[in-house]
Amino acid sequence: MAGNDFGGRMSVRLSSGSTIAFRGTFNVMPARQSVESITNQDGSTDRVATPTSPSAELTFPDSGIDLVAVMEAPRQNIVVTEEFTGKQHHFISAFFSGQPSVNRINGEVSGLSIVAETYRKTGG
Repeated sequence: MAGNDFGGRMSVRLSSGSTIAFRGTFNVMPARQSVESITNQDGSTDRVATPTSPSAELTFPDSGIDLVAVMEAPRQNIVVTEEFTGKQHHFISAFFSGQPSVNRINGEVSGLSIVAETYRKTGG
């Protein structure tokens, strides 16, 4: 059945042309708002919508990337490519958010997200 393929080799390409290989997970949050429910004292339910920016959580190997430079970089277009599925995730006017944490036991960098003005998925 078409459209049910996931995973495979993935990489991040920054506007500078440099690439970052993933390790572990890549979670995309494409919505422009978050909606929470509120239950009133009479049992009825309301909801509250909060504007958000499209984002993605990622982990990658500590392969000598200058994390200070990554965190201080200007906004840029970031493209994540799924080689297996042919899909590309475009984060327009994006930057890295969070606090990088480097696990010195397994060499994994976590704690970062890509945050963008606009998100678009193409291909596959």
